Amino acid sequence: MDRYEAQQHIGKLLVIDLGEKGMYLGELLSVLAEPKKPWRGNVRIKAVLTLPEFIFQNETIAIHEIPYAEDDVDTFASQYLKTKSTHTHNESYIDSILTDLKRRHIRLKNDGSPSSAELEALEVYIKTMTSQKRKKNRSLTQNEQLEEATIPAYIEYTFHADGHDYFLKDSKGDQLPLTATHFDYTWDQQGHLVSGKYEGDGIFIRENGSRFIPNEGDFILVDKDQFNPYSIFKTELEPAALQGFEHNLALHHVSHKDLVHCYNSLIDQLFHSDAISTFQGVNFLTYQTDDQFVLVQHHFKRELGSGSGNKQDTVYDRFEFTTDKGKRTIALYTNAYQ
Repeated sequence: MDRYEAQQHIGKLLVIDLGEKGMYLGELLSVLAEPKKPWRGNVRIKAVLTLPEFIFQNETIAIHEIPYAEDDVDTFASQYLKTKSTHTHNESYIDSILTDLKRRHIRLKNDGSPSSAELEALEVYIKTMTSQKRKKNRSLTQNEQLEEATIPAYIEYTFHADGHDYFLKDSKGDQLPLTATHFDYTWDQQGHLVSGKYEGDGIFIRENGSRFIPNEGDFILVDKDQFNPYSIFKTELEPAALQGFEHNLALHHVSHKDLVHCYNSLIDQLFHSDAISTFQGVNFLTYQTDDQFVLVQHHFKRELGSGSGNKQDTVYDRFEFTTDKGKRTIALYTNAYQ
């Protein structure tokens, strides 16, 4: 990225790759461009993408040694700054640390001969940080929660077509590709707001079967709660899989309201699928009560059926429940044999 391109990214998120010192996500505040010298950028740290390896020593974790805290501002040489990939998740600072700790926990468990002491240290830190986040969420008063609930939840987009590609664009110019997902969209029809799904080829369809073909620049609204990773996770489960998942949550004495962190790797695959017909990956869900901590790994695979035949989509879900008391449960769901 040269200095001219960097000027266009002011106010946007960039990746700061510091090698052994970790990788971070930050907002570019300004560009320092001196004649005949590489440009530099003033950046405000927003999240951690990869924790520095040196904080993991002697089977302990020195979280306090992370070079940058949330909202720290520093100047970085251009060689360390990169544009943010569409697959880079934008999480809060504490959530981003939790996500990378959980990734390390999974890698160690799959290593064959992991250090039990480091695994235990990771589990303690995950539990502690999750508890801190839970207490912070609880600090919202009932009045604040009611006030938040009354705030309009729609994000406003305009509809656009480029050949056979259809997409939505927000006020900042960011694009949201239109794909046949479970998303609900809202539009104005004769003075009334109505909702439906995206069918394909620039066509939306309501539950009653009526279709809507927007014109270039027409407004389309999306309930912002649908961008919530946990809402997307629940929506993308088959009804039977969701019912089984909720049953297993109850067996572990937790429920949806006890969620404190959700990492959903399916989001970018759904929004940037284009011609992709297979989706697979792992989601990480953390639940916490005053009595226990539950970590859920959700292994998923989706194979879309042929649009020209009667072949149905193939769905596979594997849920691994692990508690801080050592209890482990596995639940499977697939429609492959239906």
